[in-house]
Amino acid sequence: MPREIIVIDNHSEDATKQLVEGQFGEVVYIRTEKNIGVTARNLGLERAKGDLVITLDDDVTGLTDDHIYHLRELFAKRPRLGAANFRIVEPRMGQLTNWVHHCNPAEFSNREFLTYEITEGAVAFRKAALEEVGLYWENFFLSHEGPDLAFRLINNGYDVLYTNAVVVTHHHSSLGRVHWLNYYFDTRNQFWLAARNFPVGYAFLYLLKGLSSMLTYSIRDGYLTYFFRGVLDGLRGTPAALRERNVLNKKAMAAVKRIDSNRPGVLYLIKTRLLTKGVRL
Repeated sequence: MPREIIVIDNHSEDATKQLVEGQFGEVVYIRTEKNIGVTARNLGLERAKGDLVITLDDDVTGLTDDHIYHLRELFAKRPRLGAANFRIVEPRMGQLTNWVHHCNPAEFSNREFLTYEITEGAVAFRKAALEEVGLYWENFFLSHEGPDLAFRLINNGYDVLYTNAVVVTHHHSSLGRVHWLNYYFDTRNQFWLAARNFPVGYAFLYLLKGLSSMLTYSIRDGYLTYFFRGVLDGLRGTPAALRERNVLNKKAMAAVKRIDSNRPGVLYLIKTRLLTKGVRL
């Protein structure tokens, strides 16, 4: 099966360059001069030549030839499929992890369904769809770039899917990660996501729910300062987001609301989010 492998080294401080160039000469290797966040993903997406592009984070393993064949068939059968998210599990027990979709995983994780989330480190794209709607918005840097791209796909008539047939493993490590990042970026980028995509009424409700959640998490976990920094920088950056505003049309909003109808109830949210340390919108 013809394939192309591209490695984007987002300014690592290890021996990635020597390893790739020394042992994998057929791999396209691109290194950035500094950490450029989500823009690094765009470098790979721009360089890719195939009609189907799969993006994997460096700590995600388990993609097989059978998975690739399945994805090719899936995209062939669904000509308006823009992106397909994978099922992600943790390595020790094979349990579901990195669940970002707004539905109960106990009910939905073992089947296909439409979503407006994109698991950036474990997803397949139709290259033609990306060429039509554009890549990740670079200003986000971290957080919310996935749904922003998903909304643009949906607005242009594409589907964004979760498939349980492709299962990969995320070897997550907290080493080297700054713990305040999500409390800041998840707050700031909500303003920009709403400004770029949502009708006014939906944007207001989205921000009311999302910022209330982030405020609660930040107080609970001791990161209130970063929440307020996120609010301030979010407001400062909103004019730039509005300049590229492409509000969801009626058909796209109907699709979004159908997806929203699968959101779990209040008791589930209290149990899985409020009483569990960490950020989850």
